[in-house]
Amino acid sequence: MRGQVTEVLKVYGMQERQLVIPVYQRNYDWGLKQCQQLLEDLVNVIQQGRPKHFFGAVVGQPEGSWRWVVIDGQQRLTTVSLLMLALADLLDEGTLESRNPGLAHRIRTSFLLLNEQQDTPRFKLKPVKHDADAYALLFRSDSDHIDTSSVTANYRFFKDQIPRLPIDGDDLWAAVERLEVMHLDLEQHDDAQRIFESLNSTGLALSEAGKVRNLVLMGLDVHEQERVYTDYWNRIEVNVGYDTGAFLRWYLVTRTSRIPRQDQVYESFKKYITETGLRGAELLDGVRKYSTYYRQIRTATTGSSKIDLRLRRLNLLKTDVVLPLLMPLFESRETGEITDLDLAECIRTVESYIFRRYIAEVPTNALNKVFATVYRDVKRIRPENRSFAEVLGYSLRKRSGSGAFPDDAEFISSLEVKNLYNFKGERRKYLFECLENLDSNDTRDIANGIEDGSLTIEHVMPQTLTQAWHDELGDEAQRIHEQWLNRLGNLTVTGYNSSYSNSSYSTKRTMKHGFMESPFRLNLEMRSAEHWGEDQLAARTRRLCADALTYWIYPESDFEPARPQLPTEALGTDTNFTGRAAVSFTWNEHHATVANWRDLTARVFTILLVEHRDEFLQWARTSDWFRVGAAYDPDENGVYRLDDSIGWNASSSTWTKVSLMRRVFSHLELDPEELIITLRSDETAERGQETAETAEGENFPYLEIVKFLPRLVELEGMATDDPLVQETAEEFMQSFHPFRDEQPLKTLGTSVRKFCADPERRAAATAEETIALISSKVDETEHVDPDALAEAAVEGTLSLWVGRLRETSPAPEISDRLLPRRTPEVATG
Repeated sequence: MRGQVTEVLKVYGMQERQLVIPVYQRNYDWGLKQCQQLLEDLVNVIQQGRPKHFFGAVVGQPEGSWRWVVIDGQQRLTTVSLLMLALADLLDEGTLESRNPGLAHRIRTSFLLLNEQQDTPRFKLKPVKHDADAYALLFRSDSDHIDTSSVTANYRFFKDQIPRLPIDGDDLWAAVERLEVMHLDLEQHDDAQRIFESLNSTGLALSEAGKVRNLVLMGLDVHEQERVYTDYWNRIEVNVGYDTGAFLRWYLVTRTSRIPRQDQVYESFKKYITETGLRGAELLDGVRKYSTYYRQIRTATTGSSKIDLRLRRLNLLKTDVVLPLLMPLFESRETGEITDLDLAECIRTVESYIFRRYIAEVPTNALNKVFATVYRDVKRIRPENRSFAEVLGYSLRKRSGSGAFPDDAEFISSLEVKNLYNFKGERRKYLFECLENLDSNDTRDIANGIEDGSLTIEHVMPQTLTQAWHDELGDEAQRIHEQWLNRLGNLTVTGYNSSYSNSSYSTKRTMKHGFMESPFRLNLEMRSAEHWGEDQLAARTRRLCADALTYWIYPESDFEPARPQLPTEALGTDTNFTGRAAVSFTWNEHHATVANWRDLTARVFTILLVEHRDEFLQWARTSDWFRVGAAYDPDENGVYRLDDSIGWNASSSTWTKVSLMRRVFSHLELDPEELIITLRSDETAERGQETAETAEGENFPYLEIVKFLPRLVELEGMATDDPLVQETAEEFMQSFHPFRDEQPLKTLGTSVRKFCADPERRAAATAEETIALISSKVDETEHVDPDALAEAAVEGTLSLWVGRLRETSPAPEISDRLLPRRTPEVATG
């Protein structure tokens, strides 16, 4: 790479050199603020007599003699071009005058046009697609300009502001000539993407989607860039309404089951590319397909009336968190794996799950993790003779804690008394839309009516307790008013709220357009009841709650999976984990199988120490459970080493360990709902699986292997390519490495096939022989078949071997404190 500080006008080079903004660059998005700053800087150059003004970096790569591809700096070059065009036009129009009568012509021929003599002008600067159209039209009459373009807006800003400047046109041009940039020319051996990422630009920060676009397109030749941009990237952006960053975030969740932060989409996508090895069109093919599903979901235009109705209702809740489930379901629909009816029922189940949780006030932050994995969870256990919706209902119904699906009793007990008038806006619209229409084909558009103001939420018993209403309600009027005012039984919709006002019940009922004439099902009771009091409020509540149960279903089924599933719980703030055994955890990009709660807690603390070191150490100094700095003695009984500077007293109950994790999460302002813990299920105990809580310690040498037993049982019968199978096999190999037998056949005294074919030898295998059997499978995985260990896991062979290892090794009753004192490793990815 060659570079030097030079005048920005020299970047334009020779007369026939074209500056090409490649299609992977973001659209031009400098605004008036940046343009105003440039004008102020130019004025200061003249007024302060400064010889130069540094304007940032411009990076490009020559393509032959006549093209220079702009890698970075397109915002600056485009803005300067717009300023020059505005100045030339002002001079030609006579709005500005110059002592040099040929200045406007010089600006055009030297810096704006490649050859002004041609009938069709060729422009020195070639912006990206949509900007290029707007830019070209600036060279024509004002009526041809694209008013909505930032290119046009900034050009017009310059035309308006330049005549108002305290300097004349000649001084302004002199100031432009003094603008300097760091001009960097890339050479053939330079990595354009790496250089692009490392630039510290003073322009507007590139969006996450913009960075992804660059990453995908930059390594392609110009022709392929154009093709991939036009056929893939541009179509993706159109499909998602240019909300590309948000879409890519949810797309990554569907592919990885991990939820990147909104400001980490680029890094996560880069990691996804590395993991898949996909590039260019092959990479974007799946993204484009999912962008189509995204559009269909958002617009409720699938071609199926049943699905579209469900989507329209669900979309009222404005909950993007369901996309990692819905987009793969749309793909399954396209491939014929599920029917339209099944998909519609899936959406209905999701609708019920989300809305029941809203009513029961279950925290919503757990939904991210639920919907990140539920599609894969269901697909793993769904047999061919069961619908996806049925198994989805089972999966959601089996969750507890922060992921719970409120049952009928919890849902109705909350719905009856909830303050629904102050319910969040979109949820309130959704509530009355659904209660009015239920599953009828004869529907009224309540939600849009509330949105556009033609309908409003009406209190039957008004917010102001007038004398007429006091008489209507009787001696208990004050209590009834306070208790029932904002509850379901007293709320309805009307197009005549202003007419009703605080009128008496009789007036509201009998007036023109009153309740007796109301077409809404919601107002059934008011059409017939001549009196309105607590009995009527209670009766209407019962009817609407009964309707709610028929619409927001609680899925019931006799389905049970063929193999036991390990339950999961978020760390959360109040779940009681006492008496429950931890199997593994997932937190952002981190995941690990663990021996017990001490192991899990230590791994979490280690991650925090790496990612939030200063804050974590500061917090740890305030807790008696930690030894920081000089206070840390590696030989202190029960103290576990986190790193050389800090130890943790691990001699505590499960409750204390969980409490410590929650406290540090709160201190660091981290969401405890994002730490998902997999627990041993009761079913796994049927295989005789003691957890590490009762089979761990210094006298149990194979703890790092045996801890996988609950997970290995769960994997039996799954597909070999299931991500959970692959991740577990990889992690198992890493944990097994220190125990590996380098000569397994010598230890067995025969081949693995013959050893396993002998039932007596297999049943009496020693720990050393079992290690040799596992080692042989690891050898096969490394040298012959990469899926050998994964196949052993799904076939159940690996769990039998690990179970045998536990049986043949000493396993005394051992507590957390006796685990080996070492810093745990946590898998990332």
